Amino acid sequence: MSRRVILMRHAKSDWNDSALSDHQRPLNPRGKRDAPRMAEKLLELGWKPNRVLTSDSQRTVETLDLMKGKFGEISIEPLTELYHPTVPALFSCMASSQLEETLLILAHNPATELAVYELTGEYHPMPTAACALFIEQGDTWMCQQILRPKELFGKGNQS
Repeated sequence: MSRRVILMRHAKSDWNDSALSDHQRPLNPRGKRDAPRMAEKLLELGWKPNRVLTSDSQRTVETLDLMKGKFGEISIEPLTELYHPTVPALFSCMASSQLEETLLILAHNPATELAVYELTGEYHPMPTAACALFIEQGDTWMCQQILRPKELFGKGNQS
C-alpha cells in the first residue's frame, strides 16, 4: 500500500459565545453530528487513519474526539502550526507520512482548500468536516475522492 493522506477541515464550530477567542470556539450541534459520521464514512471506504496530526484549537480537538471513538487506538499529535496553517505547513505534514500509513491531517481553511487546489489544479470547496483523500503515486499526490457532509448526508449539513 502507498502512503495515504486525508486532509480534513474541522467540523462546524459554534459562534454563539463572543467571549471565546477563535482558538477556543467549540463545535456546534451540526459539527458534533457530522464528525462521527465522517469517521464512519472513512471506515466504510477503508481509510482508517493510523496517525493524526491536528490543530490544537478547541474545534479540531472536539472533531477528533468524536471521530476517534470510531477509529479506535491511533497516534495523535497536536501541532500549533496547524492552527491557521500555511499550505507549505500542510505539505510538510503530508511529506512526514510513512509507507503503508494513512495519515489524517485535521486543520482549518483557507489552507486546507488551497492545498487541495495546489494538489489537484482545480478548485474544490472544503466546507466544515470535508475530507480530501490523497494517495501517493510516484512523486505526486493523486486525489482519490473528496467527501463533504452535505453531499453524503443531505441538505441539513450546509457550511
